[in-house]
Amino acid sequence: MKKFFALLKVSVKSMLLSSTNARGNSRKKAATGVGAMVLIAFLGLYISGFYSFMLMQVLSPLHMEVLVFIFMGMGALVGGLLFTTFAVKGVVFGGKDNDLLLSMPVSSTMLMASRVTAIYLENLLFSFFVLGPAGAVCAFMTQSGVGHSLIFWVRLVIAVLALPLLDTALSVLMGALVAFVSAKVSRGVLGQNIIMAIYMVAVLWFAFNLNGMIEGLAANAAGVKESLSWAAPMLWMADGILGDWGKLLAFAACCAVPFALVVAGLGRVYRQAVTAFQARAARSDYKLSAQAASGQKKALLAKEAKRFFGTPMYFWNSGLGLMMLLAAGVAALVMREDLRMYLDLLEGFPLMPIAALMMGFCLCTSAIAAPSISLEGRCLWILREAPVDEASLLWIKTGFELLLSVPCTVIAGVCLIIALQLPAADGAVLLGAMLLFCVGHAAFGMLMGLAFPKLDAVNETVVVKQSLAVTLDIFVPMAAMGACALLYWLGGRLSAWAATALPLVLLAALTAVCALILVKKGPAMLRAL
Repeated sequence: MKKFFALLKVSVKSMLLSSTNARGNSRKKAATGVGAMVLIAFLGLYISGFYSFMLMQVLSPLHMEVLVFIFMGMGALVGGLLFTTFAVKGVVFGGKDNDLLLSMPVSSTMLMASRVTAIYLENLLFSFFVLGPAGAVCAFMTQSGVGHSLIFWVRLVIAVLALPLLDTALSVLMGALVAFVSAKVSRGVLGQNIIMAIYMVAVLWFAFNLNGMIEGLAANAAGVKESLSWAAPMLWMADGILGDWGKLLAFAACCAVPFALVVAGLGRVYRQAVTAFQARAARSDYKLSAQAASGQKKALLAKEAKRFFGTPMYFWNSGLGLMMLLAAGVAALVMREDLRMYLDLLEGFPLMPIAALMMGFCLCTSAIAAPSISLEGRCLWILREAPVDEASLLWIKTGFELLLSVPCTVIAGVCLIIALQLPAADGAVLLGAMLLFCVGHAAFGMLMGLAFPKLDAVNETVVVKQSLAVTLDIFVPMAAMGACALLYWLGGRLSAWAATALPLVLLAALTAVCALILVKKGPAMLRAL
């Protein structure tokens, strides 16, 4: 067991603790790991708290709290797959230290078990912050006494521990499939993007149809539960949490057995699988062809675009916010009549700040510039040797984010202005503020990438999902948006003019500071890497 825990420690560090290049700086290492865990916890709390509350409002009078745990269990399962499927490809099958670890006097099954257990711990964190708040909401809002006994929480803890086992088994199988496609198909990246696109379409469909589903629950909650017989493990889990020990044990066995089979089965062929995947990854097929001529800036922008669209982990994690922004704008325009009916319930609350906060949240999650330096890895010196000065390199990387975020912001902003019927002045303020935020976010992200680089990451997963630069690039602008909302509220106590001017002044000041620091300090920070 001592060997297993030593390997597990290495795997967990590879999965969560993406340190900076500052050797021996334990504080930065700890901050990075905490940042990754905080992001997962925040998403779990948001999903569980918001949707559990909505479901309980409908289901509590019907004494059908069981459906809350069914849906939240599905959310934890699907969310875990989203977080870890591509991480499995990089951490389990694509780790740069696989050659070293496979040469050690340990069995490949033990190595596989340590890697898979690291994935399990990440799924466990997300499962805890999805099922835990659901249990708290049920205990607070129930009309049938659910959650008012200690044994309920014991059963909930068993479910929280068991569900990530099933999630991990599915993630490892899907990650192995993605790795196989990448190794065997000449355009494996295209296949990965197609798989992820199908997944995101399903998630967006569920989100846009959730209100209709909740209305259907009120009319026929029992029938909805019967229609979910295809998700038998989730039904067993929900019934088990509410008191059926037999079904809870059946659910635990349904989770533990696939996990054990996956570890044992893939452990036997782990060495062969890693060798096959890496052999394909190391292969290069050269074809003589005419090379197109282009300018320096055009070539560097093309390089950034190739990395962004050609790296599924980078594309889907950093570009998802822009996709959500476009989807929200188009959906608001298409369903504007229904949207206005709901907004009428706000009784005159200004709509422009709501639209700004929604757009700002989507833009905050689009961390494109922050990881771009770290993704250069140990090949950064090649870029540094190019006949382009440091300032131009930085602004090209920063400008690439703007090339993506500005058009999406304009399209979504125009759609929201039309859908919400905002006055011309409010529409101009909304677009101006969001474009200003785009510039500030891109400049701040580049500064974070320079201040907290990770040039020795084992794969792009560590950089894009778990680096300190990306974490700060997401949460610090969110805090700035919160400060703008507070200034809007305080300014509204004075006058409508102050409510609009104060947030804009803060955004302009923050953007100017970030851009000025990037201009003055950025080239020196790049040279120091």
